[in-house]
Amino acid sequence: MAAPAAAPAQVQTVASGLNEPVPPPGEGEPVPPPPAEEVPPPAEEVPPPAEEVPPPAEEVPPPAEEVPPPAEEEVPPPAEEEAPPPGEEEAPPPAEGEAEVPPGAGEEAPPAENGVPPAQTPDEIKKQVETSINGSSLSAADKAKVQKSLDDVLKVLNDGAATAEQKAEATAIAKGLGEALRLSKDPGTSTADQERYAKLAVGLSEALQKANDPSLPIDEQDAYYEVFLDLNDILAGLTAENLTPADKIYYSKWADLLLGGLLAVQQPGTAPTEPEDKKKVQEQLKKNSAALKTYQNPEASEEERAAAKQTLDEQAAATTNDKYQELVAELKRLKAPQACLDVVQNRTQQAGWPDGSLWGLTDKSCAATVKAGAADTNSEWNDLFTCVTTQAFSTCTARIPE
Repeated sequence: MAAPAAAPAQVQTVASGLNEPVPPPGEGEPVPPPPAEEVPPPAEEVPPPAEEVPPPAEEVPPPAEEVPPPAEEEVPPPAEEEAPPPGEEEAPPPAEGEAEVPPGAGEEAPPAENGVPPAQTPDEIKKQVETSINGSSLSAADKAKVQKSLDDVLKVLNDGAATAEQKAEATAIAKGLGEALRLSKDPGTSTADQERYAKLAVGLSEALQKANDPSLPIDEQDAYYEVFLDLNDILAGLTAENLTPADKIYYSKWADLLLGGLLAVQQPGTAPTEPEDKKKVQEQLKKNSAALKTYQNPEASEEERAAAKQTLDEQAAATTNDKYQELVAELKRLKAPQACLDVVQNRTQQAGWPDGSLWGLTDKSCAATVKAGAADTNSEWNDLFTCVTTQAFSTCTARIPE
């Protein structure tokens, strides 16, 4: 989805049949005479059988078997019930149906349709989401971010010129924010999940605002919009009614990885400053975004889903790379602060090894550590640290020790 056009429009973006008595009518013609005699004395049917035994013997194949059944079926409802059934049996169902429809059966469908969220008015949506914002445990700054996103969404919903599609997307965004915040305070949700939902609400808001920030280059707006779509897909996956335990683990893990990278990208002074570095990170974000969408798409083939999952698993496992582990060991040897170790890990999870890791080394929390490494000529990592301090980190991969 093209971010240029999408950016401003992102938020704006944001009988069964009855058994007819066939035998009676067919035999109705031969039966008239007997019925008249048999109807009055139902008890006298015992002797007739004795006299009729011989005839049935001859008519046993066709009539004998059919005559008794009809006789028994017609006897209970001789002339009063037989006439109505053929023509009135179809009328009773409707009569009974009408009596049953109002109580429950007929009224169940309307309520279900009337309860659809999209039917909410902008004011109702505003009240619902703001209640969730105020009741959340978010910091004042984070509450302000989510409120800003809600305000942007409400502008679209109250815009008479907005298309039905834009309003539907805006409603979906508001619903996502509200649901994430609701789950972040749900007593039936684990503490870890509550924190994750709170971060999702903030992450969605930050990504959406950046995607619609006209002061940012188009390619950056596009990258943020891709992240927003990813987070939206993750939230949809985590709140799906048929969510399996395996899928919950998967979406939760990916949410943590993506949110960690997103927060690092947005901190002032931490985003890649060199064009080639920024391009590297954006390409990785788009690759992961495409893989996540394919993995979640129910119409994707098994092969496509398998390939997408492999991409995401490799990305998630970037921090288990042997060389990454060696770099972390070197940083610890140089007494890197925990903040530096955390940012290197987060960016590795987002952009992979080695680009994400090298990007992490450019963070201000790692400045003193990298400087010390560049000064330690006895370390095999000396060349890499020196390169990171003087050149675009995406050009330093060749300096990684063999």
